[in-house]
Amino acid sequence: MDEINHRTLEVNGIQMHIAEQGKGPLVLLLHGFPSIWYQWRHQIPALAKAGYHVVVPDQRGYGQTEAPEDPTKYTILHLVGDVVALIEALGEKQVYLIGHDWGAIVAWMTAVLRPDLLKCLITLSVGFTGRDPKLSILGQMKALYGERVYMQEWQEPGKAEADFNRDVYVDTFKRTGFTGGFNWYRNLDRSWELLAPWTNVGTPVPALVIIGDADLTFGFTKEYHESPLFKAQVPKGEFKIVPGCGHWINEEAPEVINSSILDYLKKH
Repeated sequence: MDEINHRTLEVNGIQMHIAEQGKGPLVLLLHGFPSIWYQWRHQIPALAKAGYHVVVPDQRGYGQTEAPEDPTKYTILHLVGDVVALIEALGEKQVYLIGHDWGAIVAWMTAVLRPDLLKCLITLSVGFTGRDPKLSILGQMKALYGERVYMQEWQEPGKAEADFNRDVYVDTFKRTGFTGGFNWYRNLDRSWELLAPWTNVGTPVPALVIIGDADLTFGFTKEYHESPLFKAQVPKGEFKIVPGCGHWINEEAPEVINSSILDYLKKH
């Protein structure tokens, strides 16, 4: 099998680095925070070997992809726009889309805004939540965890960067720093405002949510995804629990995740 190849594409007005391997139907993998394409290193060869063309971008502001200086260029519409433009740049009409953490949020909103582009959707560690007309995501997190929730503290430019500059990802982010990734969080309320036309809108796309029962979000994620509301908003949605796994599920249990992904893709 071919090695993982790397190249850069012009996507939605920015230069985007992608890693890719294999031939066949296109599978896009979207990483979360604070990661890059390398987060999916266990899934790329498994999917490629199974007959898929696997493409993993460094998303906007991460790794070797361009990081716009303007902090307003990181709304959910920009992030979904990047996915849409990447699909077009790769010459495809429909794809299998898989996301973890923040990548899962981008994947869900792609399914809401452009369901025509997706054959199916798989998200890891983050499930679907429709737009609450009263509370943004930041507002919901504050209501659940108080003013000291990390999302709230990261709204202050410079504070989070100073903390994360001591992290193991420092070598990877030497070129762009961490500000691009933090700007995703700093646009939470702006994105909520922009998504007003899609309040309470779900998606017709077949979707699978996979989460570990040791994930900090497991409790309310499980409650919602076993509720009638989830079935109403995502009528083709399914929910799978992986025992003993935390948030970084695709790295903690790669064989389980690989088999779960492949089984679901075969159905669609």
